[in-house]
Amino acid sequence: MIEIHGPTYKYAGEVLDKPEIIVVRDHHYNEVDHCFHVKKLLENSTCDPYLHTLIFDHVLIHDDVLKDYNIILYPALIAKEEREFNQQLIEIDWNNRSCIFNFMINKPRTHRKRLLKLVEELNLTNYTYSLPWIENPFTSLPVTNYMIGTETQMLQGIRSGNIMNWQNYKQLLQKTVFEPSCISLITEPVFFERESILTEKTIMSIYSGTLPIWVGGWRCADALRSFGFDVFDDIVDHSYQDLDDPFDRCYHAIERNLNLLRDFDLVHKFIQNNKSRFEHNLNLLKNNVFQKTVDQVKIDGI
Repeated sequence: MIEIHGPTYKYAGEVLDKPEIIVVRDHHYNEVDHCFHVKKLLENSTCDPYLHTLIFDHVLIHDDVLKDYNIILYPALIAKEEREFNQQLIEIDWNNRSCIFNFMINKPRTHRKRLLKLVEELNLTNYTYSLPWIENPFTSLPVTNYMIGTETQMLQGIRSGNIMNWQNYKQLLQKTVFEPSCISLITEPVFFERESILTEKTIMSIYSGTLPIWVGGWRCADALRSFGFDVFDDIVDHSYQDLDDPFDRCYHAIERNLNLLRDFDLVHKFIQNNKSRFEHNLNLLKNNVFQKTVDQVKIDGI
């Protein structure tokens, strides 16, 4: 078995001479080289590259250049987040809504900078957000100071160190960013590649009972729906999720849902009238739906 750390791995001439199980940790598209380096590893095998098995521990859907290889989707990351959030026994305050939408941004990825600009360009108002930067060079939106205190702050972003995602949610974001709002504009890490990755950002939306809209990413709504979650297609237009151009996916996630992002009464009333659907999603998490998928993968060493 071979383990690869996706964000840092670069192909350096290695040759695989027999079929291998290759565990790819984290997202693995190189935005500088514009490629999947693991594909180069496979292509340069002296054995049939299609006899290798790829195990993705973050990816829930892969529609990109590796799609014809033998892929096992092993959602270990979101299962871990699911488990840790569930252990906190977090309760939703359903009566704390006063804003239309929320977003949170740490690392300044391409689609997150685009979201900041869209909020300003489209004159969107009545929202909550977290932007724990020292300065915001992209728009006039002020930075925020939502930090526990032990983080390392950078110009754009923070390093959380040993602080867990559930701690950030429970101590900083639950009552100030998520629960006061009705919609979560979620910026998962994927942008260029045609892969779906869901993280704690999506879990926070479910735990706060908000409508999800993914800005950037690829088929996130489909990925969540495949586990039995309601993605509220009767009010949210998710047709942006598989547009060819990643910049279009960002823009149309907002543009096609402007009616929601400008109407507090509409989205607030929807949540009030459909509370059982949001509770259904939360119950799926509390019943460890992602962990159940992980448990079905029976490979020694995983």
